[in-house]
Amino acid sequence: MFNAVRVSLDGKLASVREQQKLLLDALQRRIARAERQISDAAERGRHDQVHQKKRRLANLRHRLAALESDIAVGRIRLCFGSKRLWRKQHHLAENGYASHHEWLSDWQEAHSDEFFVLGSRDETAGCQLCVAAVADDGTLTLRLRLPDCLAAQHGKYLTIRGIHFNHGHEQVLAAMDSNAEYRLYRGEHGDKAARATALGQAISYRFKRDAKGWRVFATMDMMDVPVVTDQRRGAVGVDLNADHLAVCETDDSGNYVNAFSVPLVTYGKSQRQAESIIGDAVANVVGYARDAGKPIVIEKLDFRQKKASLEGESHRYSRMLSSFSYSKTRACFISRGYRQGVEVHQVNPAFSSVIGRVKFMERYGLSVHQAAALVLARRLLGCSERIPRRRVAPVGNGVHVAFTVPARKRVKHVWTYWGAISGQLRPALAAQHRLGKRRRGPNPVQAVVRGETRGAA
Repeated sequence: MFNAVRVSLDGKLASVREQQKLLLDALQRRIARAERQISDAAERGRHDQVHQKKRRLANLRHRLAALESDIAVGRIRLCFGSKRLWRKQHHLAENGYASHHEWLSDWQEAHSDEFFVLGSRDETAGCQLCVAAVADDGTLTLRLRLPDCLAAQHGKYLTIRGIHFNHGHEQVLAAMDSNAEYRLYRGEHGDKAARATALGQAISYRFKRDAKGWRVFATMDMMDVPVVTDQRRGAVGVDLNADHLAVCETDDSGNYVNAFSVPLVTYGKSQRQAESIIGDAVANVVGYARDAGKPIVIEKLDFRQKKASLEGESHRYSRMLSSFSYSKTRACFISRGYRQGVEVHQVNPAFSSVIGRVKFMERYGLSVHQAAALVLARRLLGCSERIPRRRVAPVGNGVHVAFTVPARKRVKHVWTYWGAISGQLRPALAAQHRLGKRRRGPNPVQAVVRGETRGAA
């Protein structure tokens, strides 16, 4: 029981240490951005903004100094039961408490909503304190060893019958079969020979109480799943967006085969609702790739810099980027792909949208995001993305923009030229976006095409 508490606490401490590194990087980025904003506001004579930004900058620097001090001395700040509930004891009346004893009751209740039982493959059914057995109907019966302080009132063991896991029940049964084989092998060949094999698995259990009652979660090593996809058949590219997944399939030569979009709107949803929406969308794409026998290709992104620069942006853009659960979507792709035997690759998405817009959007009648997904799939296959001879790109509303390509040099990568093209298309795309908001007046896209950049601005 002590080992279960220790392992659970070690996991929480390791999580806080990793979070400190991410928070340190985010604070440094936000401080650098605040300094740039103060400098820009001072040049424009906006002294009111300078004053407010300096206050914000001082707050960020104070938080950074405190965090660096914690990291230097190895201090971990961890509050069981939430800081919010802990602070309520200092303002009892304002939070609806008649006495400190009433708050203490809620505090103890918050500490009693879960416990962890550590597993070991050397024990019966992979766990010493919670032994599982298979019933005739395929469900599990758990025999939970209670602490000595509860044995006088509830007995030494608590038996829980009719357990069936909604996800991974077959894996639990397979792990139990492996543990039974391990016990037989250890009885015949000894402990040293048995531990050298791959037989046996530790099964750990976590009991969690919520508004509906108690739930039990089982943790074990995933069994090896045979890979059913092959890159020689082609690839399925996936472009991750804030409101949908753009999917495009290619053959082994990188040619277009099929494209579709999967809705993925998580804004305004709770954490569980967002996870359910992401899981359903990812399951749709992984199932499609499994049927096609082709690996999935997703973009390798880092939103730390973007999320650190949310201050000063529009509320709509900030909400969109904050609700974009890229890390959860990526993790869901990797985990579900592993369980389904579908390979998931991550590639650099540099200029994928620009390449897709210029080369494939009109050719195959795709959206810009589906065209970007096609570029990701082709990038995994090693296809070349040379500049096309027809140097015209669509920017929407039937408008095309011609672009020039710098003099080519063999020492430069092809992405250098795509970067130059992206810089030429950016003003026209921004003008096209403004046109969607402003229907009256001259067409800003046409103004950019004619070179009237001042009028388009």
